[in-house]
Amino acid sequence: MPILYSSVARDSTVLADHADVVGNFEAATQQILDRTDSSKFSRHTYSVNQYNYHVLTKQGFTFLAIADQDFPMRISFAYLEKVGEKFFSGTLSQRAYNAKPYEFRRDFSPILSSCITQFNKTREVDNMSELQGQVEDVKGVMNQNIEKILERGENLEQLQQRTSELNLNANRFQSQAVRLRRKMWWQNQKVVVSLIAATVIIIAIVTVVVCWQEGVFKKK
Repeated sequence: MPILYSSVARDSTVLADHADVVGNFEAATQQILDRTDSSKFSRHTYSVNQYNYHVLTKQGFTFLAIADQDFPMRISFAYLEKVGEKFFSGTLSQRAYNAKPYEFRRDFSPILSSCITQFNKTREVDNMSELQGQVEDVKGVMNQNIEKILERGENLEQLQQRTSELNLNANRFQSQAVRLRRKMWWQNQKVVVSLIAATVIIIAIVTVVVCWQEGVFKKK
């Protein structure tokens, strides 16, 4: 719900006000003004029933806004700052020190009305921004999920590529191992043949020598 009522006061004297709805806001406002020190800068909020009474005091003046409790406090005080800026930008602030109650209704109440309309629309814009922000958050999460899926897909492709490389290397190793076994087998066969041949030669030589010594090869 929006800002419902607003007023500008010097100490406890209301100089101008505006209400968007019918209500007994003046009586509640007067009670708050009676216990508010406007001589120093302050910002505070009173909660009464279902309403929040936002108060801004500055340079001896009190700017007040009444809004429903679900209306954002930051927008309410932004409204009060805007109203104070408009009030001090003209000649009203100088005339206000000697002004009578409600003397500025004709001059400043339309400004209050215009600002209320502006900042109530700001709430609508704020709601749309919040909704848009939620949409953007959802889009952000979806984009992150998509990126993770794509990244996971890329990792799977890399894993498949590495697996293919490992299979290729394994086949190469197996082929090299087969060739090495064959080479070693032939080398072993050559060694065996060489050993057998050497053994035969040695036996033959020993036999010849023994036979020679026994005179087998002497003429009769």
